[in-house]
Amino acid sequence: MADTLSLLQIGTNGFALFVAGWIYAAYIKNIRASLTQKDEQIKTVEKNLLFWKDKAREFEKKTPEYIEEILAKRIKHREEEIERLDKDRESGTKLLGQKTAEVARLKEQLENATYLGRALTYYDIDSDEDVVIPESDIEVEHLGEIFVDSASILITDPMYVDHEWRRDVEYEDSRIYKYVPTGKIYRFGVDFSHYEEIIPDLNKTPNVLIKENNFVQLELERKFTYSLPGSMYASSSKSGYAELEFRKGHTGAGICVRTVHGDGGYQVYGERYKGNIYRIYIDLQ
Repeated sequence: MADTLSLLQIGTNGFALFVAGWIYAAYIKNIRASLTQKDEQIKTVEKNLLFWKDKAREFEKKTPEYIEEILAKRIKHREEEIERLDKDRESGTKLLGQKTAEVARLKEQLENATYLGRALTYYDIDSDEDVVIPESDIEVEHLGEIFVDSASILITDPMYVDHEWRRDVEYEDSRIYKYVPTGKIYRFGVDFSHYEEIIPDLNKTPNVLIKENNFVQLELERKFTYSLPGSMYASSSKSGYAELEFRKGHTGAGICVRTVHGDGGYQVYGERYKGNIYRIYIDLQ
């Protein structure tokens, strides 16, 4: 009997502890919920407070007193700047003069450097050095005029023309164009015979398409032989010039260069020093 009562007492105590624990947990949970709610309320109040503070600042900035204060500060700053500039006028004038002289000196140095970059030199036997010829000692002379019917000029040794010039090379007028929007290829002499001919599937002339940048000529790999075809290939290349090859395949036979405006007469000038022509210029336009 005593054992039964003891067990009942233990069970009752355990149940009481369980109920007390549940009540305590519910109480703590309620407190936490209240604290969370209070935190949210505090945050809301703080937001409202910041909002009204910003509003108060905006209204303050619109008051005449605030505007007067800002303007007074700006006026004071400008007056101080004027006073400083007035004090620095004398030293500023001197500094400006120094800087102007420095700029002039630098410009002179630049002109000298530019001249040295393109300066004419000659080999001096006594000093065994290349000597820069003063620009004032150079005489520019008009040498003559070259007439052109191939839109190009060939620079070569006349002796090579006698035994190196090739007449066995045939010229191939292979002008190939790509129509940019589709990538389709069109050939001169096949798809059109002249540049004012309307291409049926494009309904435009080659000249119009070229002007629109829709017709791009493809550069073909050519051999720049020492011949008329080789010269034509050189002057019509993308670079506008090329070195021509001897019969054995090495370069140096000549240089063919394209003129700017095609056929016509082109002036040639020379730079003379101590009786000799040291350099020539061909005006290609």
